[in-house]
Amino acid sequence: RPMARSLEASVQRLAGALDALESRLEARVAELGAKSDAIEAARSKAQVAKSQAAAAAEDLADAIRDLKSL
Repeated sequence: RPMARSLEASVQRLAGALDALESRLEARVAELGAKSDAIEAARSKAQVAKSQAAAAAEDLADAIRDLKSL
C-alpha cells in the first residue's frame, strides 16, 4: 500500500506541475498577444506617418514650382 500512496503522491505532484506550466504558458501567450497588438498599432501609425510625409512632399514640390515660376 505504501507504493500506491507514493504513486498517488507523484501523480498529484505531476498534476500540480502541469497546472503551473499551463498557467505560465497562458500568461506568456497573453504577453505575446499584447506585444503583437503593440506592433500592429506601431505599423498602423507608421503607415499614417508615411502617407502624411508623402502629402507634405507633394505640397513642398508644388510650393517650389510656384516659387520658380515667379
